[in-house]
Amino acid sequence: MPNARARDFSSAHVEWKPLQNCAAIQTADYRESQLTIHCAKIDLTAPGLKLKLLPKKEKSRDIFYAEEFAKQNGAILAFNTTPFYVHQTKSDKKHSTAGLCVNDGALYSRALAGYCAIAFYGFEDGAESSERCARIFASQKDKELADVKYAAGGFWQILKDKKIIQFKELRDSRTAVGLDKSGQTLYAIAVEGENPAKSSGLTYMECADFLRALGCQNAMQFDGGSSTQFCVNGKSVLGYRNYVKVPAFLGFALE
Repeated sequence: MPNARARDFSSAHVEWKPLQNCAAIQTADYRESQLTIHCAKIDLTAPGLKLKLLPKKEKSRDIFYAEEFAKQNGAILAFNTTPFYVHQTKSDKKHSTAGLCVNDGALYSRALAGYCAIAFYGFEDGAESSERCARIFASQKDKELADVKYAAGGFWQILKDKKIIQFKELRDSRTAVGLDKSGQTLYAIAVEGENPAKSSGLTYMECADFLRALGCQNAMQFDGGSSTQFCVNGKSVLGYRNYVKVPAFLGFALE
């Protein structure tokens, strides 16, 4: 059912709190409208910043909670990314990512034309930190993704050149990222929506509006709903316990 009134974030403002020397975090509580959004911004050019991606084993079907992934990789920030399939067998469930996943040049799951992706550049060993940036592609089949070293697929691009892309008005828990015009500052949000009495979630358009207010030029959605996970310094910041393990994460660590 469409929402009676879309939330307007055109004047949204976040008071950032420093996280190490490369990032900042904040939780935006809109209690009058039952909404909680966890936010982070990362300077991709920060010295010593390392990109951490899962999956990292060929044909891996390992699944984790975000806290497990963060602790194993020393990530100061970690969140879920690519949607996935669940394959039921007689004795077990197998998980596999649905869409593009590339880690250190290794392709772990193939591109899906109808879904978007974010690619990271300059994170190879020996590259100058000033060269690092990211770019969002509306289609995972874009030719410029053919030789990318690091990429994570999602669902759809929701903000293009500061213009909001329209979708059905459905509110839910969300995981989304955006980039500023330079592509060197990444913004990530996790929107709580599993307990609507406390936080009712956002539509894709509302996520785009919020990320645009933070300073994003382009933005995209990762897997959401019960898959939404967001960890800071190895601990979940969500206001509820997450019981879903997932096979794809993006994290940042300092080394």
